[in-house]
Amino acid sequence: MTAAFTQSSAEPFATPLTTDVLIVGGGIAGCATAYYLAREGLEVTLIERDDISSQASGANAGSIHMQMSYLFATRDPAWIATYAPLLPILKTAILTWLELAREIDADIELTTNGGIMIAETEEQFEVLKRKVEIENRHQIESRIIDRDELLRLAPYVTPTAIGGEFCPLEGKSNPLVATFAIRRMAERAGARVLPFTELAGLEEQNGKWSARTSRGVIQAARVVIAAGGWCGSVASLAGFKLPVAGRPIHMNVTEPTEPMVNHLIYAAGLALTFKQGKTGQLIVGGGWPAALDPRSGRPVSVRSTVQQNLWTALRFVPGLAHLRLLRTWAGMVNETPDGRPVIGPVPGKKGLFVNTFPGRGYTGGPYSGKIITAMLQGKTLPIDPAFVGIDRFATVS
Repeated sequence: MTAAFTQSSAEPFATPLTTDVLIVGGGIAGCATAYYLAREGLEVTLIERDDISSQASGANAGSIHMQMSYLFATRDPAWIATYAPLLPILKTAILTWLELAREIDADIELTTNGGIMIAETEEQFEVLKRKVEIENRHQIESRIIDRDELLRLAPYVTPTAIGGEFCPLEGKSNPLVATFAIRRMAERAGARVLPFTELAGLEEQNGKWSARTSRGVIQAARVVIAAGGWCGSVASLAGFKLPVAGRPIHMNVTEPTEPMVNHLIYAAGLALTFKQGKTGQLIVGGGWPAALDPRSGRPVSVRSTVQQNLWTALRFVPGLAHLRLLRTWAGMVNETPDGRPVIGPVPGKKGLFVNTFPGRGYTGGPYSGKIITAMLQGKTLPIDPAFVGIDRFATVS
């Protein structure tokens, strides 16, 4: 890792650097893209304005998602219809994680024992039935479980629950380990990784891209913007608009306790994700809002959110009440208007690409790296490029 490396020790380049592919962003998507491209023999340079995995990829709760979220009940049917084809992509993304785990030189604590979404009311139960029907049509093997099966799978869940949904293959990983491990793999494959290198300008010059950074100029034949919630800001440096924005969210973790939770737990009617780490700590999240510090611009926890998030967890898992809160923190999640990834070339900007996976970004990051690698090499793509293409947004110019 690079914990001892600081902004002040990032020396200026002696001369401008050159590279075939420049990746902007050192999170899971950027590091995975660097790994897959370098493994194919391409000359790759990755820059990150802070340390590697210091934003969303290192501050998320490590959930590996496949099913649709509890917000399904609030979505317009037309929105759901355009989103649902993402589900088999998420399934392949999880298989990519399993593949990576066999290549990585560290224990990333990856488990895929499945996810359970709990229903408290008949209305929620009916919503889950409709959700399962849609998921099944899109190759997701989720199924409805009654109260007895729910309590057999998760005996710690409140007995007032009436049933739920079980989605196999979902799970968790340790984001504090995984992204750094992929970064090491990228470097061993030949990628140049430059933390604490902030992008200040990006322009096309004579068929190539010139990136002005805090350490000097990098010239690249192609550029991949993989900056998560900051993709819109980086896009503006290149002269186009991209409707990708970051939103601060909050997580909690308890002190360690005996093994009890084998699944990724959700609630059908409230924001909740709940799981147990390898060391016994219980990790509670679900997309609850955090705030941005006005001085640093970094996400920070909000007391009311801490209380509401923990109250929600206790509502569904009352056996948590005796545990102490060990740590709370905030991170960023990136979003697009339709909830779908943006992966592909920028219209009218030759050699410029975007790679960002909203909402389920930690789950989708490695697979999106594979997809963009195939694009840059002109290979047959594993997905429909129009589904993730940038030109579906009228604001791109």
